[in-house]
Amino acid sequence: MHLDDVLTELVEHSGERLLRVAYQLTHDAAAAQDLVQEALLRVYQSVRNRGLAPEDWYAYLRRAVINEYVRTRRLRSSTEIVTDVVPERPAPGCLEDRAADQAELWAALGALSERQRAVLVLRYYEGLADHEIGALLGCRPATVRSLASRGLAVMRPLVAAVSAEEEQT
Repeated sequence: MHLDDVLTELVEHSGERLLRVAYQLTHDAAAAQDLVQEALLRVYQSVRNRGLAPEDWYAYLRRAVINEYVRTRRLRSSTEIVTDVVPERPAPGCLEDRAADQAELWAALGALSERQRAVLVLRYYEGLADHEIGALLGCRPATVRSLASRGLAVMRPLVAAVSAEEEQT
């Protein structure tokens, strides 16, 4: 089977899953699509140049998506504007509460380092074991546990602070 056909079939079967992983990392649909597209291009070029097809294509592409995410976060453009103005909060008890809770969770995830965020997404969204995450990120399972622990420790006060603000209003 030709490389183009293999990748086309893989994208048809696993493309949505890769997009969901990318979305969990970026929390932006357009950025997730760009991330998967860049990862696919890099994999295509690499496999084409080396002529070596991986055994497990999905795992290979998932790793490429994670690597691309970490790479782009390191090279984040200087066009992003950081502001100290917090948007208005929805009224308690309204239908927007659930969306607001998710936004708070994403904000807390955004406060993490790239590796901590990748570990938490792979652990809780993809359901991978520590040794599998370690293999994907190129570190030991103990490092994965440490990154997860530190990431959760960073997120807890952020989520608690938001919950305390809601109770006061």
